[in-house]
Amino acid sequence: MIGALVHDAAARRTAEFDAALVVHTPRLLGIALAILRDPGEAEDAVQESWELAWRSWDSLRDPGARGAWLRRICVRRCVRRQRRLLTLRRTESGVEVETAGAVCDGYRAVEWELALRRLSVRQRAVLVLHYQLGYTLDECAAHLGCRPGTVRQHLSRALARLRRSLDG
Repeated sequence: MIGALVHDAAARRTAEFDAALVVHTPRLLGIALAILRDPGEAEDAVQESWELAWRSWDSLRDPGARGAWLRRICVRRCVRRQRRLLTLRRTESGVEVETAGAVCDGYRAVEWELALRRLSVRQRAVLVLHYQLGYTLDECAAHLGCRPGTVRQHLSRALARLRRSLDG
């Protein structure tokens, strides 16, 4: 009897997780790609996010907040991954090199891509969350685990840096 209950609970947990995987993966990939600017790194970050989510799946008290919880895990994973990548890049070459990555249409697109890559990972994350995904500053703060004032500061600095990069 107890074995059957445990089996049913495990099957229900797996089914919930699989359903969430189908629903949320495209959005998480979009967030990760916008922050990391590299498809392979984005896929790895999303995979790591799902692994972390699986380990803590039953700890979420409000299943209705699962989407926001998953996005928060993904954004934080992307920030950590980007920091590690920058550290590795500096360690390997001694100099941080930024590239346009994929082939872009037109000079302005390449210029825009380079300007985005020059932003700190936090600045880029705030831009993505606020302007691309439409989150309020309070929601961005919750996703990043910081205060709304910090989000405003990152956003202001990111916009100023983009203006300087694109106008200068």
